[in-house]
Amino acid sequence: MIQNPRVKKLALSIVLIAGLPFAVHDSASGGTDGMKDHYDHDMHILTHAAKTGEVTASITTDPADITTGKSVTILITLKDPAGKPLQGLTVHHDRLLHVIIAGSDFTEFLHIHPEDFGPITPEMKKTARFPVKVTFPKAGRYIVGVDFMAGNRNYSRHSTITVAGGPELGPLKTDLTREKRFGDLAVTLSSSPEKITAGKETVLHYRFTSEGKPVTDLEPYLSAPMHLAIISADLTQFIHTHGEIPGMQGMSHDAGHMMHMEVPKMFGPEVDVHVVFPTKGIYQVFGQVGHQGKVIATGFMVQVE
Repeated sequence: MIQNPRVKKLALSIVLIAGLPFAVHDSASGGTDGMKDHYDHDMHILTHAAKTGEVTASITTDPADITTGKSVTILITLKDPAGKPLQGLTVHHDRLLHVIIAGSDFTEFLHIHPEDFGPITPEMKKTARFPVKVTFPKAGRYIVGVDFMAGNRNYSRHSTITVAGGPELGPLKTDLTREKRFGDLAVTLSSSPEKITAGKETVLHYRFTSEGKPVTDLEPYLSAPMHLAIISADLTQFIHTHGEIPGMQGMSHDAGHMMHMEVPKMFGPEVDVHVVFPTKGIYQVFGQVGHQGKVIATGFMVQVE
């Protein structure tokens, strides 16, 4: 499992993907060190390389060479179209930035935030530079996705990094199973339309049960019924989006993002996710939902035609 160093309190959810565990950490606290030896990784827009005149993000790491079992600080720098530190960042879904990290075989998954390691300082906002800390358990390629809001617009950027050492991430195993168990919950995934087509809106429909009975005490996670990270098998596509409770009004599906609105303290057994897959191929859909004070992590693969 990917670990947050200096963790004092940690909520951990273990699920199985293709018979292998992946872990989600959603709460941590601790300090961050200054960056000394940086290594630059260009961040990219959701579906294409960043162009001149667009908001950009870059990451640097300390140490420069990332090795399994050793803590690394990832510093995320955001710039406006003029190349200056991006200003006007706003909190969305309880956090200023959402950082998603996943291994190439999708057995390692992490959803963290700069706030997990200490308060957001005025200097961070001024320079638009935000650190997070990670310890990687396996060597190989990882995607790093960043989701943030500025000027009432959502942005998603992503890149890949390489981790040295051992053991190594395994080969990707395709598993299109639609019924799985995560913790104490049985989860069924269906889609409308049944055949998922690139470029067309699809509704992913989740249904949660326990011992054959509908689960009606699901809880919001970070002010949303469900958080989702959708990643293509080749790590070139990244979407961070949110689920909705069927029948709720006031939702927006533009760019796969949901308008902020109050979510009931309990709901279920169903959650819908509106998404447009940008390209054909296999995608991993990581989901996180609250239940009885815990964060339940789900993982399904889908085929996009």
